[in-house]
Amino acid sequence: MTTVFPQTARIRVLVVDDEASSRRTLCQLLQMSGFFCAVAANGAQALEIVHSFHPQAIIMDLMMPILDGFEPTRRLKDHEDTRSIPVLALTGSTTPGDQQQARRAGVDAFLTKPINLDHLLLHLRQHLPDPLAPAARGDRSSS
Repeated sequence: MTTVFPQTARIRVLVVDDEASSRRTLCQLLQMSGFFCAVAANGAQALEIVHSFHPQAIIMDLMMPILDGFEPTRRLKDHEDTRSIPVLALTGSTTPGDQQQARRAGVDAFLTKPINLDHLLLHLRQHLPDPLAPAARGDRSSS
């Protein structure tokens, strides 16, 4: 059974995958679960979009042309403004070497294709702030 986050429409997720059908399917699943979604076809596009979209989480395919998922993850984690954004690696590869390389790049979770939506939502819940907490809603006053 798929769990829907309360007030997830405010949570922005960037989906980065070179396969158009994978981007489309994953974004549709996230939207059905209440998330707001943007897409990028490679790591270079992801680095451009992240500064205008301001995602609260990134789902990053690791094996892509132009710029794979490892390098943009490293760059995001090295930059003060983006290092706290959770990056969930998504790949068809399950080798321990790929997992180690992804962890060294700074990914926060390692997920394999085909994606299990409940598993993905569990990882998002673990890595995102509580959407009902005042800071997550943008409240600046304390009660």
